[in-house]
Amino acid sequence: MKNFIKNIFLLVVVLLLSYYTAPYFGSWYDKFSPQNSSSFLGIGKEISLFIVGLPFAYVFFTIFLFGVLSFGSKKKWIGILLIPPILFWLVLDSYHIYLPIILGIIAFVLAKLINLVISKFKRPNLPMVVK
Repeated sequence: MKNFIKNIFLLVVVLLLSYYTAPYFGSWYDKFSPQNSSSFLGIGKEISLFIVGLPFAYVFFTIFLFGVLSFGSKKKWIGILLIPPILFWLVLDSYHIYLPIILGIIAFVLAKLINLVISKFKRPNLPMVVK
């Protein structure tokens, strides 16, 4: 139960980071598929970049933070939490499905590199000498 609560807290952190970095991810996506200023219901370009960037940021931070800081079964949590954005892209934008896949691979590799660096700097358990 303790690991579950820690992972829920980590999910809240992922959602907050996704919220605050969504415009940056949206501007990155704008280079591949430009968003018009008078798009859906006449909303502005900044809002459309936020809306488009939110799932990208969510995918990146879910894979990255759960890959580095997750407690318990990392793959299970990542798999369950990525179902909504995968359905989002399959239904609304299946033409650009390769972009979140590439972003997920980048996040996965960064998480593995950080785990590797952390494991290299951990002090090894030395056997106790009993006299």
